[in-house]
Amino acid sequence: MNKLITVIAITAAFSACMPPSNNKMADNRAAKNMEAQKLFMEEVFNKHNTAMIDSLVAPDYVEHCTAPGYTPDRAGLKKSFDDFIKSMPDMHSQVNFMVADSDYVTVQYTFTGTNTGEMMGMPATGKKVNIDGVDIVKFKNGKAIGHWGYNEETKMMMQMGLMPGMGGDTSKAKVPDGEKKKM
Repeated sequence: MNKLITVIAITAAFSACMPPSNNKMADNRAAKNMEAQKLFMEEVFNKHNTAMIDSLVAPDYVEHCTAPGYTPDRAGLKKSFDDFIKSMPDMHSQVNFMVADSDYVTVQYTFTGTNTGEMMGMPATGKKVNIDGVDIVKFKNGKAIGHWGYNEETKMMMQMGLMPGMGGDTSKAKVPDGEKKKM
């Protein structure tokens, strides 16, 4: 029993002399990365300030979910946002929740907008969209270096009338009542 008490005492003394845990560093990094992601969502998505991309996204950024016609880098990201803003000038993204683990930030959001401009070669429909999505962003030194994500593209195309509704209804794109959200 005395040996056990001695081992516990030595372990406690040794632990007190150790530098702070890396968990605090990881928590601090996660908090800073979440703030950077919140700034991106507010400035780029909601204020349509694509000039902020250079200060929030690293030059060696890699887009892992590139839309057709765009390069998988920071320049492609900027161009895709510039084009999307032209197609939906009232676009807005509501963050529903955000979590972070050191270098990664995950965001679940609801996107709304009205298609009043050309989008990827398709003419404007004048229709409103309301879809959900998830982004996973990797950070290094406070800047985004990679992105993976998805959103409800099929639902968006149905809402815009560019794709038949559920059940093959080609006359009008419909969203099931259970999926409708307030605009």
